[in-house]
Amino acid sequence: MLYDSCTCRNDNVQECNRCETGLSVLVGIISGIIFTAVVVLLFTNGLITDPGFAGWAALITVLVYLFVVIAVAAGSEKGRNCLECYLGSIIFGIFGTIFSGYLSVSTVLEAGTVFPAVVVGLTAFFFAYMIAGTFFLIRCIVRE
Repeated sequence: MLYDSCTCRNDNVQECNRCETGLSVLVGIISGIIFTAVVVLLFTNGLITDPGFAGWAALITVLVYLFVVIAVAAGSEKGRNCLECYLGSIIFGIFGTIFSGYLSVSTVLEAGTVFPAVVVGLTAFFFAYMIAGTFFLIRCIVRE
């Protein structure tokens, strides 16, 4: 079966594996908001004592993810087709996590002020968004 920009060129539509980018974006936004709310609540209450460490962990995870998962997904034809479907949301999550993670690492984050809570929230949102995009990429590759 040949694919053309996430839709197949086969006449039998029931065999087509279509992109679910809209659902991927929706799930990414919802999971990002929920994860952000939990992380910011923990941060403002002082339960996350070192958000700089979490920023470093997010940066390292994202950079490793950027190279490993995309290389693995691009290794097969189905992986390339699935990557073509979900690359936008994955790249959005990766670069958002990189920029907000760098911001969280390079500034002093103390609980009780607004700016650190926003930075921690942005890092959490983009990280959760990237994980949701990864879920859809893996689901697309595994699905037959």
